[in-house]
Amino acid sequence: MNTIKSSGVDCFEDLNHLSQHLGEKICKEEGFCSTQLNPSYGEGLITATKLSSEISVFIFDIVLKQDLELLFKKAPLRSIDFIFCLEGSAYHKFNALGYEQINFRQNFIVSRNKKSSSTIKFGAHTPIKMTLISYKPDFNKIGSQDDLGLRKIAFRILSDAFLKEEDYRYSGRICFRTSKFVSDILKYSFNSSSDLLFKEAAIINTMASQIDRHDKGISGKHKDAPIRQFEIDQILATVNFISNNLSENLSVSRLQKISGLSSDKLQKGFKYLFNKSVNVYITEKRLEKAAQLIYETDFNVSELVYSVGFSSRSYFSKIFKRYFGVLPSQCVTNPQLINKVIAS
Repeated sequence: MNTIKSSGVDCFEDLNHLSQHLGEKICKEEGFCSTQLNPSYGEGLITATKLSSEISVFIFDIVLKQDLELLFKKAPLRSIDFIFCLEGSAYHKFNALGYEQINFRQNFIVSRNKKSSSTIKFGAHTPIKMTLISYKPDFNKIGSQDDLGLRKIAFRILSDAFLKEEDYRYSGRICFRTSKFVSDILKYSFNSSSDLLFKEAAIINTMASQIDRHDKGISGKHKDAPIRQFEIDQILATVNFISNNLSENLSVSRLQKISGLSSDKLQKGFKYLFNKSVNVYITEKRLEKAAQLIYETDFNVSELVYSVGFSSRSYFSKIFKRYFGVLPSQCVTNPQLINKVIAS
């Protein structure tokens, strides 16, 4: 594993330090600089951008040949880091504490004080597209009446909320809105005034969306759930997959692979959200889909069985009657019956 120490104060100095260890010759232009990875370490590009004296951005678009730790040492400034993996995942730790995973498209915010070190680790052979936006305020200017622009006011509020003496790490929910803005950060170049403005807007929008999702997350309706907020999102994404693929194999082992969650977390999530197990939820959705098909199509019972993922006609008829109170064959003969059954 490579471990590279950075100050976390000036992004250009940090990128130059990275380039000396991992990169080819550094390319520096007004407002940004970048370095290609040396082929012996991997492939891809790391870019550093200054939005202002207080806001800087690292963009990682890389695949490494071995694990890499970026250690941001104790610095004279407190900072808030907005981390977002558009592709792949990474890990974060404070000081000597253990690592916590930064998942794919998860909202991840870190606030560290002047005495803390902060480490981000990238795994080998994993494509990474990640932004690290750092806000390091000049406390001498915060609250100054000389500049009352909207951004200054917003960051004064942000500083009051996040920049406390203790370390703070928020690993929140999956945030698809943020992914759109991060995609824009990677998309726009530095070649024209319009691209520069679009890139700046995308950086500010990324920060705003992460803050907004954070504020909603800490006061959200799922804050007492037995699993974490972003895992609730993974459950909901799995529910969407189930709804669109009722005719397929929907075993718990397959849903584990699709969702990225363990069997235990899947069951806890379904119990919390729907008060039923995964298999009961799937069975009920299949029966409800069968009832919809009876009303909307001229399928016979055998066709219904195949269309909603059951393997046995007799079992389907048995649980259909248990659920709706009538046999599916009766409803196929008289489709209006299903409406009466559902209405009752």
